[in-house]
Amino acid sequence: MARTDKNQAQDLHSQLRTRALRKATVIHDGSAFQLAADLRAYGFDVAEGPLLASSETHGDLGSLAVISTRAGATRSERMQTWTRQLCWNGSTLLAVGAATGPVAEFFGTRRTAPSDERVSGRLADVRRADEGLFAGLPEKFRLALPSADGFRASELSAEFRTTAETQDGELIGASHVFRPVHLLHAGAMESAEVRSVVLKNLLRLVRESGGRAY
Repeated sequence: MARTDKNQAQDLHSQLRTRALRKATVIHDGSAFQLAADLRAYGFDVAEGPLLASSETHGDLGSLAVISTRAGATRSERMQTWTRQLCWNGSTLLAVGAATGPVAEFFGTRRTAPSDERVSGRLADVRRADEGLFAGLPEKFRLALPSADGFRASELSAEFRTTAETQDGELIGASHVFRPVHLLHAGAMESAEVRSVVLKNLLRLVRESGGRAY
């Protein structure tokens, strides 16, 4: 009898865990393997890859969708299609790296031509707002930014509010003023300390306010 009770308890625990498992879709070009692993550690059932095209995936993206790309990848027709679908889906959306540009443009930011200038990685001083994905970090901190086309915080449309930027105005993070949409510099995900805070804040927003920051 004790053995049966133990098995029943294990089955109940398994059922509760399965019921609590949340779904996340991570579309990336090889730049978000660690992010996908972190989401699994937080209890998400993660589907990932650059060419997710099954009807089942299209119809059920889950409570969280992430699109993460390096510079140049967003010119791909498939990536542009995914960007539009993720923006319309209604899930909490996190755009990382070069994906921030197309997502920002979808919500009214003026299209900007990519810079031809090659900028090497650098250490940058970052200041953050008291709200959004960076809450809990120091008001000012340093971040190593990888070599990539930067996006200026001043170029965002009024639909977004900047939550973190460098001293010289490069966008590190922003959130839509009423939709569950967030923009994030790739450098924030490459810092283990910052990534941990950002993900905890993101999951809190998903749980408490449907993913919205405001």
